[in-house]
Amino acid sequence: MRESLLIVLLLALVAAPALAAEGGPMVDLTKAVLVTNGERAPQAERMAVSMLREEVQKRTHVLWPEVAQAPRDAPVIVVAKRAGSAASDFAARMLGGSSKATGPEGFRIAVLPKDGKGRQADMVFVLGNDERGVLFGVGRLLRELRMRPGEITLPRGFHMQTAPQYPQRGHQLGYRPKANAYDAWDVKRYEQYIRDLAVFGTNDIELIASFAMDDGGTTSPLMPLDPWDMSVALPKVLAQYGLGVWFWLPYNSDANIATEEGVRQSLATREKLFKACARLDGIEVPTGDPGDQPPDIVLSYLEKLAGVLRSTHPNAALWSTSQGFSEEQLADFYRFLREKRPNWLRGIAYGPWTHDTLANTRAMVPPLYAVRQYPDITHTVRCQYPVPGWDDAFAWTLNREPINPRPTQEAHIVRLYAPETIGFISYSDGCNDDVNKMIWSAVHWDLNDDVRELLVQYGRYFIGPDFAEGVADGLLALEANWAKPLLGNEQIGKTLALWQAMEKRATPEVLANWRFQQGLFRAYYDAYIQQRLIRETALEKEALHQLAQADAFGPDAAIAAARRVLADTDAEPVAPDLRARVEALAGDLFKSIGMQLSVEKFGASGEERGAVLTSMDAPLNNRYWMEGVFDHVKDKDRAAKLAALERIVHWEDAGPGGFYDDFGNPAREPHLVKAPGWEKDPGFVLSAQDGFGGPVKARLSWRHYAEALYTTPLRAHYEGLDPNALYEIQVVYAGRYNATMVLEAGGVQVHGPVAPTNPPTRMAFAIPHAATAKGVLDLTWTHTTGRGPQVAEVWLIKK
Repeated sequence: MRESLLIVLLLALVAAPALAAEGGPMVDLTKAVLVTNGERAPQAERMAVSMLREEVQKRTHVLWPEVAQAPRDAPVIVVAKRAGSAASDFAARMLGGSSKATGPEGFRIAVLPKDGKGRQADMVFVLGNDERGVLFGVGRLLRELRMRPGEITLPRGFHMQTAPQYPQRGHQLGYRPKANAYDAWDVKRYEQYIRDLAVFGTNDIELIASFAMDDGGTTSPLMPLDPWDMSVALPKVLAQYGLGVWFWLPYNSDANIATEEGVRQSLATREKLFKACARLDGIEVPTGDPGDQPPDIVLSYLEKLAGVLRSTHPNAALWSTSQGFSEEQLADFYRFLREKRPNWLRGIAYGPWTHDTLANTRAMVPPLYAVRQYPDITHTVRCQYPVPGWDDAFAWTLNREPINPRPTQEAHIVRLYAPETIGFISYSDGCNDDVNKMIWSAVHWDLNDDVRELLVQYGRYFIGPDFAEGVADGLLALEANWAKPLLGNEQIGKTLALWQAMEKRATPEVLANWRFQQGLFRAYYDAYIQQRLIRETALEKEALHQLAQADAFGPDAAIAAARRVLADTDAEPVAPDLRARVEALAGDLFKSIGMQLSVEKFGASGEERGAVLTSMDAPLNNRYWMEGVFDHVKDKDRAAKLAALERIVHWEDAGPGGFYDDFGNPAREPHLVKAPGWEKDPGFVLSAQDGFGGPVKARLSWRHYAEALYTTPLRAHYEGLDPNALYEIQVVYAGRYNATMVLEAGGVQVHGPVAPTNPPTRMAFAIPHAATAKGVLDLTWTHTTGRGPQVAEVWLIKK
């Protein structure tokens, strides 16, 4: 049900007709002048004005002059705080008085067209309630301006007065090798990205300090600056814009806090960082991912760390997560907060791998502590918010950290969970999730904002007004690519055609734009993988046909024929033109923003870290598993070979009256109970989900599996059984949790704790007749070790 609802939503958005070409009266601001408070304004207000002038100049080659008084013969743009300055006083006179303020960080944008009488020129007012309000007002103006070389216009009727619904709207930026682009950036590139985020309403940036690398080392050959120097430089940039400066500081990155010496060492490195930062608004300390200490040790350390933080930045906030704690440890953590009420703690960030729902976290944490989200918006699998119903072929090739615009899904997650929080600071490890960042910030500003309109603004500002509608539809189309099984998915071709049409009319500047390159890359990549899947699926079908004739033609001949068929793609590569374009765009992205889409070519830190060129050739059929069986029986006798080939050909056959489920394949798990499902539970804390992982050369059905998290059981439900028959269940247990599981049928134990084998094997257990006597069967898996139950395949066989 969840998949069908999601598909309808996505396809409706993609299929919706584009808005009519922009018409109606426009204000011509090409020759406008900026009226500001100049050097008398606070620094953040001056930076907002500089951002406006510079970003307009980049796109139009027009540099607006900045003046203190409005001329009578030129369009005027007034940028200032709402009250307390000459510029704001002028705005109040022209607008007929100062309207009521709308709240912190809010702003008003108003257009007064020329009337040929008292007003000889058009006027635009950007009035912030405070310094950040000026910045965000400038950002919204930039999103609305139609900017072309030598031309700047704005809809004549545009007017808005707004303030954010949620006070915290932040993103994590990590200058570390693990990221798939950030380690190639210099301070200027980071400042540009910080500006980009502010345009869509981001007010906090959480940095990762140079000593907070949890794996992969602290430096890479791509880094233009020492990590420590970047850790100190970026807070200065953020302070200039008046944006919040935060650090993510895992406690186990550089010392063992279970020892006194480790605590001293950890506090010393952090005190050095705090003292080096002129501005610091807060720190977040995760209790897991990474972290593995019990609450008593963590809380003792946090109290000491809070003292160091207060000594250097008295108003800075210390936040903790509750990640990684077991159910018992989580209860201890909540009890500590209720009973001790520590005044050194400001709030709790709800992050990945928290053994609780967000709603219950808010209910259990005393009201004096704020709760915010720490959402993973950067990953697609093995993460907090995996892509629902994702096709295997994408999971194997695009892997965990691809370019992943998911605008409607991310907006849904925001709207579902934001009311429990004061906002968020996201977990992000690169610019592959750029669209998701903008959606999280903008929708937290206003939960009612229309997603497609936000994407139009995204396309208009970042790529150009002539591509605004196309980019919006193109991003929605990329998301829709993932909403259906890849075989037979007609959306893939439509999405590619949409992006190719824009590619054909793009200027060299647009083709060099990294955000446009990202969209093109994904459109070509998705289409290439679909062509691979079509071909390799057909080859496996033909290979199985050859093996089915083993008895007639001999097992050796059948094996030889199957090998030749499966190797066909080696001799005749699939869709070479698509592949060449994918590789060329990967090179373009490395050149434009240092994006590392390959380990071998561009130095990505690992295949899972966005290196989708490295994983582009991952097997999409069972070739390697089948060839492994062929090798295993090579020296066996005829009977053994025939038996092995028979198992391959009829692997999924559950016999008369039986049922087969390929758990983890969303199209082939009809008996898996998925409730409450993605719409209500996108983090799958209470629902079954499809998981991916395992050796590349394993059978595909062992590389995906159904899974549940923590204390949530995994369930299957069968109807239409023969009440007089006996049944046997055969299972393959596989998954990265390596969970030991107990299986019950109708409340009766089928087996006690059983662990997966390596390699996976098929195990059989009798089902008690009482469990099927009414023609239905309910199976329940719970785990005794591991993060949660994981099941790869299930055969229910009628005896």
